[in-house]
Amino acid sequence: MTMSGTRVIKRYQNRKLYDTAESCYVTLEEIAELIKQGEDVQVIDNTSKEDLTSMTLAQIIFEEEKKRKNVLPLTTFKNIIRSGGEAIKGFVQRSVESGVREFSSVRDEVTDVVDRLVRRASLSHDERANLLQLIRNFVDAKIRPAVESVQNIPAVQSEMKGLMARIEELERRLKEYEKK
Repeated sequence: MTMSGTRVIKRYQNRKLYDTAESCYVTLEEIAELIKQGEDVQVIDNTSKEDLTSMTLAQIIFEEEKKRKNVLPLTTFKNIIRSGGEAIKGFVQRSVESGVREFSSVRDEVTDVVDRLVRRASLSHDERANLLQLIRNFVDAKIRPAVESVQNIPAVQSEMKGLMARIEELERRLKEYEKK
């Protein structure tokens, strides 16, 4: 891995892929697994030093699509080709913006619940600050990795659903605490 934490995979002229961190050859399936595990991967041509990451990820998606048999509708692929990739970029951007809006809404609701607890004297101002910091730390630890892994859309969607469920559970617990 480089200093930035990115795992560098070199692609040789014979199309073999070499993981510089593990000092071994890898397959597309193994690269896909690394990405699913949250690794940041960069594929470079060993001779020209050209970044081949996007092309390799597209190849991985193609190979996984072949295995799954029509996971995405044919029209989706046609639209991606017609738009030159803008359809994917737009989808990711809309998904991230929607997630940020939902997160902000939930964050505001949690803050309101905590503030109501303070007004009812169930929490001191110090306890409020500690609880809000605990919630911020939790959200920071869980949401930041999801946002950084936008490259893998199905994984991001799954992670966002999981985070939303955790936030809803936290909100439910705070409301129960407020009723006491």
